[in-house]
Amino acid sequence: MAEGKKRGFMVDVVPRFEDNGRPVASGPIRDALAAGRLADAAELLGYPWFVSGAVIHGDKRGRELGFPTANLALDAGCGLRHGIYAVRTAVGSRRYDGVASFGRRPMFDNGAVLLEVFLFDFSGDLYGASIDVAFIEWLRDEEIFDSAKELVLQMQDDSRRAREALARAGEAFPPI
Repeated sequence: MAEGKKRGFMVDVVPRFEDNGRPVASGPIRDALAAGRLADAAELLGYPWFVSGAVIHGDKRGRELGFPTANLALDAGCGLRHGIYAVRTAVGSRRYDGVASFGRRPMFDNGAVLLEVFLFDFSGDLYGASIDVAFIEWLRDEEIFDSAKELVLQMQDDSRRAREALARAGEAFPPI
């Protein structure tokens, strides 16, 4: 509570509680996110874990590869496992399914951790727009490929797998 007062935000202390014998606390949620166990994190939270942020400019490499992305700069210490995810994204009142990469992009690593979201069935300009991205299922680790062509083939497969995962998940989306 002292830290909240020092930094200017309210702190509510909630008594410890359990869900099916598991303690509900930030530690187990952080552990689940770090391991890519999104279902466990969502069960503890009561909804899928999500982030919000303004879309920033990237290197435009996704566009060149046929997968234009909405990029968000997340805190490198957010604890989310680097990799490829099936996601649901809110753009204003509209919802889009998609596939996202979170990490350092080992094919083109520039050192910065970035969230890159490819929205299915979307066209338009999102630069500067605030979007919400819900992480539904972890698909795979980041990889280095021998060529851009191999990367594109993998991205096509990632998109297929993300669509399947999102179909299985139904309409799950966090309260916004």
